[in-house]
Amino acid sequence: MKHLRRVLLPLLTVALLVSSLPSFSQTPASQTSFSQTPEPRIKGPITEASRVVLSNSRTPRVHTADDLGALSSETPIPGITLVFKRSATQEATLQELLSAQQNPASPLYHQWLTPETFATRFGVADQDIAATQSWLVSRGFHIDSVSRSRDRITFSGTAAQVQAAFGTELHHYRTEGELHFAPAADLTLPAELTPVTAAVLHLSDFRPKPSIKVQTHPHPDYTTLATQTHYLGPQDIATMYDLNTLYSSGFTGSGQGLAVVGQSDADTTSAVSFFKGNLSPGSIGNISFVLVPGSGVEAISPGDEGESEIDLEYSSGIATEANIFFVHVGANQNYDVFDALAFTIDQNIAPVISISYGVCESLMSATDLDQGNALFERAAAQGQTIVAAAGDSGSTACVDFTSSGLSLTQQQALSVSYPADSPYVTAIGGTQMATGTFAPGSSQYWSAANNENLSSSLLSYVPEGVWNEGSSSLGIAAGGGGASTHFSRPTWQSAVPGIPSGAYRLLPDVALQSSIASPGFLFCSGDPSLTNSQGETASCANGLGGSNTNFPVAGGTSFATPIFAGLIAILNQAQQETGQGNINPILYGLASNPASYAAVFHDIVSGTNACASTTPSCAAPGESGYTATPGYDEATGLGSVDFGQLAKALPSSPTTNLVPTTIRINSVGTDTPGDIAVQITVGPAISPVNAVALTGSISVSLDGTVLNPLLAFPSTPYYNDGGQLITFPFPQPSTPGSHLLTIAYPGDATLSPSIATYAFQVGNLTATGSFTVTAANITVANGSQGSIPISATPAGGYSGRVAWSLAAATSTGTSEVCYFISASTTNNPNAATLNIGVGSACTRVVSGQPTSFRTLTSHASSRRETSSKWRSTPGIVIYAGLLVGGSFFTRRRRRLSPSLWLAVAFITIAGLGLSGCGGSGGGSSGGTGNTTPPPNASTYTLTLTGTDSVNTAIKASTNFTLTVN
Repeated sequence: MKHLRRVLLPLLTVALLVSSLPSFSQTPASQTSFSQTPEPRIKGPITEASRVVLSNSRTPRVHTADDLGALSSETPIPGITLVFKRSATQEATLQELLSAQQNPASPLYHQWLTPETFATRFGVADQDIAATQSWLVSRGFHIDSVSRSRDRITFSGTAAQVQAAFGTELHHYRTEGELHFAPAADLTLPAELTPVTAAVLHLSDFRPKPSIKVQTHPHPDYTTLATQTHYLGPQDIATMYDLNTLYSSGFTGSGQGLAVVGQSDADTTSAVSFFKGNLSPGSIGNISFVLVPGSGVEAISPGDEGESEIDLEYSSGIATEANIFFVHVGANQNYDVFDALAFTIDQNIAPVISISYGVCESLMSATDLDQGNALFERAAAQGQTIVAAAGDSGSTACVDFTSSGLSLTQQQALSVSYPADSPYVTAIGGTQMATGTFAPGSSQYWSAANNENLSSSLLSYVPEGVWNEGSSSLGIAAGGGGASTHFSRPTWQSAVPGIPSGAYRLLPDVALQSSIASPGFLFCSGDPSLTNSQGETASCANGLGGSNTNFPVAGGTSFATPIFAGLIAILNQAQQETGQGNINPILYGLASNPASYAAVFHDIVSGTNACASTTPSCAAPGESGYTATPGYDEATGLGSVDFGQLAKALPSSPTTNLVPTTIRINSVGTDTPGDIAVQITVGPAISPVNAVALTGSISVSLDGTVLNPLLAFPSTPYYNDGGQLITFPFPQPSTPGSHLLTIAYPGDATLSPSIATYAFQVGNLTATGSFTVTAANITVANGSQGSIPISATPAGGYSGRVAWSLAAATSTGTSEVCYFISASTTNNPNAATLNIGVGSACTRVVSGQPTSFRTLTSHASSRRETSSKWRSTPGIVIYAGLLVGGSFFTRRRRRLSPSLWLAVAFITIAGLGLSGCGGSGGGSSGGTGNTTPPPNASTYTLTLTGTDSVNTAIKASTNFTLTVN
C-alpha cells in the first residue's frame, strides 16, 4: 500500500462499543427516543410546491462589501454540504444524556457514544436522507458522501444549479482587498425540507486567517548563556502549571490521542522536528497527517502554515508521548479549518481537539452558529474535549474586521469569538507574568543559564496578570473575553464567585500564558508571514535563532490553546479515561467550592483586557474591556490551572480500578497494491502483567465501516509487554486520500477497554499537472511604485496552490528596486498582484501595503510594524524568498521553505544608477509594456517564477521588462 505511515499510533483509551444504552431518564421522551431509531420527518417526495426562506443563512460579511455581480453559471462549486438538524425531542434527549455524562453520580458518567450509536439515536431517518438525495440528484447535483453520523450530505454542482435549487445567485464580492463569492440573499428551500435543515455550507469561500504576534526585538524567556535572559518553552510551561507532578508519575500522554486542526500543510521534518529536538522530549514520529476528503490537494498557506507548526510544537511539547493527528484541509478555497474540525468530530479521531482559529461572532450567520454548536454537542457526547482560543483582541473580537460589513462602532463594541463562544467548547484566555518576575539572570523564579540549549529554566509558578500588551504600534493584543450575544448561559456557569448576572454564555473559561514579551514563546517555522522587519527570513535557521541570529518570539492564545489541549490528553491518561467530553461543568463545579477553587486554580486578580487609549480602533478603554477580580471574570475566566491538583480533584473514573490497556498498531506489509497485514498488539499498559490473560475479541473498522466485529485473540498468548499479537490483513482502500483504521477492545472485568486509530494515506495527495505564468511589462518612475497582475494558468488538471518569487541579474549597482507580492483582487487563488517600488519608494511609507493577515483571528496573532514594508537593504535579499542560504530546506514532502505566497523582497539591479525622485510615467499605478520609454530610460529583465507550494517539481517562469524613467 503506497504512502502507508508506519508510525505507532495507539490512541484513546476507551469508547462505548455497545449499540445501546439503558434509559438514562424516566421521562417518556427519553425512553422513546433512546429505544427507537429516528422517525422519518419528510413525508413523501420533495415536491417544491412551496418554498421557505432559511433565515439568516446569508453571511453578514458581505453586507457592505462591493457586489461585483453573479458568478458565471458554469462555475463549479465543490463540497456543498446540507446539514440536518435534530428534532425537538432528540435535542431534549441529548441534553439529558450530556448532563448525565458529566454527573459523577450517574451510571452514565463518562460513558461515551460511538459515532454509529450517536447516528442511530440522534441522526435523521434513512428515508429522510434518501428523499433529500433524490431531490439533490433531480436538481443535477452529484452526491459526494453522507457523513458517518448521518447528519449531513456533501454534494457538488455549478453556480447555476445552486441558484435553481436554493433560490439565490452566488455573487462576487470585494472586501478587504480580496475577491470572494457568497450567496446574494438568504437561501430558500422546499417546504418539505425546511424543518430538517440546519444550514447549507460551502456556498462561500471566506476562510479564517491567523496573524501570529511576533516579537521583532525579542526579550527571551528561554534562558540564554550570553545574556542570561529568558525564553519560554514547553518544559517551562510544565513547571509553571505543575505538570511535572504528572510527568514524574509516568503520565506523558502515552496511549492518548490529540487532534490539531488547521488549514495549511505544515513542516514537521524541519521546523517542528528541530523545535522538538531542542525544546521538548520525544520525536515527530507520533505526528500523523490527515487531509480532509474533498478539500483538494495538499497546499501551503502563509500564516496558516505557521499556525499549524506552532500548534503541533506546543501540543506535542506538552503531551510528549501522545499521538498527534494533524487534521487539515487542502487547496480548495471553500474548505477551511472548520471543515477539519467537523471531520475530526465525525470520524471521532481523538478525544481532545485543539483549534486556534476564531471568527468574530457578529460575522457568523445564526444558522452557521447553530449548526456548529450542534456538532460540538455531538463531540461532547462522544467524549471529545474541544479547546479553542478565546481571541487576541481583548473584549473586542470584531476590531480587526475593518471591511467586513461592520461599522467602526461595531468593531469597537464588546464582542467574542466563535467557536470559543459555544458552551460545548472550553475557551482559553491569556495571562502574562507579573512585572518584575522575568528579569534577566537568576532569581527566585529563574535559574541561571549554563548551556545554550537549556530547555527549561523556570523554577516555579510565577504570579500572573491579564495578558495585555496592546500599544499604538502593535494594536490590540490581549486575551479575549466577554459575553456571547447568541448562546444562552449554561447552567454550570453559575455558583462561582464573580459570575455576573445575565442570560448569555461567558468566556473565557480558563486562561494560560499567552504573552509576546512578558515573557514570550520560542517557536520554529518557515512561514514567511512570521518574518519581521529586521530582515528575518526563517525562524530556527541559525540554531534556535532566526536567520539574523535573533531568537524569534511570539505570543497569543494560539499558544495557550494547544498547551491546554496537551494537558487534557495527559489528564486522560492519568485518569485512565476515554476522554473528558465537555470539561466545563467539572471545572466550574470545582470552582464553586472554595477549597477546591483555591487548590486547582490560580485566581488572577490584576490587569484588564481593555485596549490602551493610544491603540488604533480603541474606544474609551473603560468601555472596552474587563478587569480581573477575585473569582470569575471575563478577562481570565476561572484563572490559570494547577494541573497536578486538578488531576487529584477530578471525580474518579469508572475504569479507575481496572488495569489500563493500550493497543499498538504497526504495518508489517509492503508498499504494494492489494491486501496489507497490520500487526495489532493488545495488552495491559503497565508491565509486568504477564499473568493477566486477555479475554474476548477486538473489532476492526476502516473509515467508519466495520471490517471485522469479532476478531478473536490467538490461542497462544503473546507476552511481550504483556499483550497478545494479532496479524490482520485488510484490503487497500480504493479511494486515494487519508484513511483511518480503528481497532477497539471492549475490555473485561479486569482490564479496561481501549481503542486505537491508525492514519495512513493512499495515492498521491500532492498537486499534479502543470501551469504557465504570465506577467505584463511595467514602467515605474524613479522614487515611485507600480503594480501589475500576475497569474498561473493551470494545465493537465493542476489544482494546487502557487508560491511566487522574483529574480534579476545583479552586479555592483547601488540603487534599489523593491517589491512585494500581495493578494489578487480576483477570486483566482493562483493570481496575485506584484507591486514594485524604485529608489526612495523603498525607504518610505507608500500606498499599496500588502494585505494584512489580521482579517479573522486565530488567537496567536502576528506583530506587524507600522513603518513601510518596502525596506532598504544592500545586495540581493529575498525576504521570505525562495533561496535561503543557497538551498531548499528539507521538508516532510517536496515543498518550498519558506513559502512565497506573500513575499517582500529587495533587488539591486546592475546599472540602475538611480538618484532622487525624478522621471515620468508609472507613478503610483505603474504601467505596461505598451508605454514607450522616454529618453534616458533604463530597461531591465526580471524573471517571475511560480512553484507549487508542496510539489516543488511543478514550476514555471516568465520574463518581463521593468522600465525605470
